[in-house]
Amino acid sequence: MIARIQITLLLAVGVLFAPNAFATPEVDLHELTFYVHVDLIDAGAGQDLPFWQALVDDMVTRGSDLLEGRNGPADQVCCTRITQSAPLVTFGTTGDGLDIIDSAADQTALDGIGTGSRAFLVDMIDYCSGPGGAIGCAEIGSCGNPNDDPDLWLYLSVFDDVTGEILEVLPSVLAHERGHNSCLNHVAGDDCQIMQAAVIRPGMGGCVVASECTSFRNGRTELSSDIDCNCQDDLSLPLADGDVCDESGGICSGGLCGSITGDAGVALIAAADSGEGGLGPEDALRLSGLTGDWENLGQIGAGAENIRAMAYAHDSATLYGVVPTVSNDELWMIDRDTGAMISSVGTIVNGTDEIVAMAYDPGATSGTGDDRLIVLEVTGGGPSATGEFRAIDPATPSSTTLLGGLPFTNASAFSGMAYDSVNDRLFLSTPFGPHGIYETDLSTCPPSACTTTQLPGSGGLFRANGSLSYSKDSGMLYLVGTSLNASPANIRTFYDVIDPATGYSIQTLSLDRFTPAAMAAVPEPNFVMVITAGVFALALTARRRNDLSA
Repeated sequence: MIARIQITLLLAVGVLFAPNAFATPEVDLHELTFYVHVDLIDAGAGQDLPFWQALVDDMVTRGSDLLEGRNGPADQVCCTRITQSAPLVTFGTTGDGLDIIDSAADQTALDGIGTGSRAFLVDMIDYCSGPGGAIGCAEIGSCGNPNDDPDLWLYLSVFDDVTGEILEVLPSVLAHERGHNSCLNHVAGDDCQIMQAAVIRPGMGGCVVASECTSFRNGRTELSSDIDCNCQDDLSLPLADGDVCDESGGICSGGLCGSITGDAGVALIAAADSGEGGLGPEDALRLSGLTGDWENLGQIGAGAENIRAMAYAHDSATLYGVVPTVSNDELWMIDRDTGAMISSVGTIVNGTDEIVAMAYDPGATSGTGDDRLIVLEVTGGGPSATGEFRAIDPATPSSTTLLGGLPFTNASAFSGMAYDSVNDRLFLSTPFGPHGIYETDLSTCPPSACTTTQLPGSGGLFRANGSLSYSKDSGMLYLVGTSLNASPANIRTFYDVIDPATGYSIQTLSLDRFTPAAMAAVPEPNFVMVITAGVFALALTARRRNDLSA
């Protein structure tokens, strides 16, 4: 008997994990010695040597994940990782000026420190084989020469020159500069390419094509004999999301191995606006909760239907979507595996008003009798549009209950909504007013408008077309949105994993581009368990192969 189970049950029964049946490649390692200038050591500001060591640890791990994992169809998984050959050490002397690289003499001085591949953390880079400011600089290595060129160096400017804070894009800068060490040059600005001439803030792009991956692997310092890329096969294809990759409880997600109780155990089903990258009329996408990697599942409806709000009801394992029409909106059931519209649940009688966001509230019980969908219904358009929160019983969608008003105009800009069912908190995302993640307290309304306040940690989340969802399995919020830019060619798609307790984004990734229209988090659908003869073992649904484009 094959049955889907919740992750909590899986852990409780002590499942025996079966390894995947595919050969996995050995990792090409880039072993670097990291140095930090002594003038960056400031124990009074909390920036002592252990602080910088933790920063390097994070850079190495996340920079490697960018290269090894996948951020969309244009990205090639690459079995290469950056690692540390020794604990972090200091260089220079107090006041020697080498914390700011601004001359050829500075470059010569650093080139004489240490041997092998080295990474230097400095305050500022104003010279990189010529005058000019940069956040990273690196020596171009010779091509096709495995096992390291001698005395390769790279520099990282660790502070934002505007805010003075630690740069959030250091992992991608590290991977980018190591690409130069591996004989890679800059490429014309592409959506998420690691070798762009300018790192697109705030997201970290890790996309490489096959030839770039070859250069990274050729530029290794060592071929690992005991470390594998457990979520890739020897054809450099990612194993299917949900494949087992670690006997301690890891599954594949976006080409990486992650915990089944974390982001790897989450799949995101999204609706994507047409007109980009061959998508359309309106297609369903499936995203990895771990890397934001996405694949096109195909057209959502038989016609040109649009989905403008989605929510996953975990008590009934039902994915809902709202289809706007000229008069009234329609509530539909969506297949969570294919993203296709299955059947109409009913008509939401709201006339010319439009539902722009939806979240699921499971109620106080695990049954479906007290389930409700919370929607944001917008009247009018443009900056003067107003919004109301309403509750819908999925059993009788034609009748809605007013919960309260949104205390802001331009209500249609609040296009993302999610409900933290564990802590009973309702969240919204918007690029305006000021931008970020907002929390609405439904207990404060009606008759007055609902108290809606910005989460302090979310001020950097400037996302247009934001789609927001919550997973009770991981306890995290997931946000996909685009940057606002006057030039359409420079619009980027960003993926954020957000801590709902603080509003801070734990990680921001720049994806192979698409424009989201709605999104919902569902449990990883390819992860199932087989029970035979009283013994627990693991089985997987049919494995998929994701098409790659170079």
